[in-house]
Amino acid sequence: MRPDVNASHSRLGRLLAVLRERAELIGFATFTLTVFLVALVWSLPHDLIAARAIEVATANAPVRVGFRSVELAVPNGYRFTDLRVTPTGASQPVATLSEVSVRVPLGALLTGNFRQALVDGRAYGGEFRGWVRLAGDRASGALDARSIRLDPALAPFVPPPGRVQGTADLSLQLAGDGRTTQSSEGDVTLAVRDLALDQVSVRGFRLPDLSFPEVSAAAQVFGARLQLKELRAAGDDVRFDASGDVLLRDYLPQSVLNLRMTVEIPPGAQPALKLVSGLLPKRDPGEPPTYTVKGTIAAPVVR
Repeated sequence: MRPDVNASHSRLGRLLAVLRERAELIGFATFTLTVFLVALVWSLPHDLIAARAIEVATANAPVRVGFRSVELAVPNGYRFTDLRVTPTGASQPVATLSEVSVRVPLGALLTGNFRQALVDGRAYGGEFRGWVRLAGDRASGALDARSIRLDPALAPFVPPPGRVQGTADLSLQLAGDGRTTQSSEGDVTLAVRDLALDQVSVRGFRLPDLSFPEVSAAAQVFGARLQLKELRAAGDDVRFDASGDVLLRDYLPQSVLNLRMTVEIPPGAQPALKLVSGLLPKRDPGEPPTYTVKGTIAAPVVR
């Protein structure tokens, strides 16, 4: 038996007629529902939701993360201001980020099941962007930062009146379980422009003021070991190269050094730098100025 084509067309026509008659009502209902959902999302306690998300993400990390304020970044994220990263047990933050936007899938935003996120923002006069992903008990992520001013970024680590000035670009890729610094694996590259050391002291000894137009470094992280593949810095008064291993500790200043270092100081260098060169281990005439660096980051020993 053939289908009744005329009947089908008739039913379709009646449906279209009903839709036309009620188009205004359907449009109003759709608009009302949209406004309701937007208002619902907007009125959620975003500060509590964001704080909970950070708490879950950093549950096993050796740091605490806080922020001054947070707002919804439409449609699927949050924008934090003055986000602070503080090591567990410390009272002062080691990093303060002016603005950080974190975007997650809409489903995760509504359910609180945060497993991946995109990150971008501003810090120390520069910009950064990256991503984070959780899979089981593993976390992975990447970060690219550009034009970061070293003076404010390194201020927590350089005792006053010392200053380290310059502008840095950083690329970082890491994966691990997030519990300790010894669980991570990845790659790190760093490039610094116009590096300048001003009144910097190491273990109470005042270093000569130095400047380097360019500094580059590349390293790989293997669990508890950081392999410094290359560190190069060349200025008018000194040329510096280093490579080797750093055995990482959760308290980074106690990380153990095993580096090979070359320091070349020309005869016409400033007197303060010549004085420092005199403190380096003696080398026979014609022997290359190569040294080993042992000890820890907080207390290095040159041999």
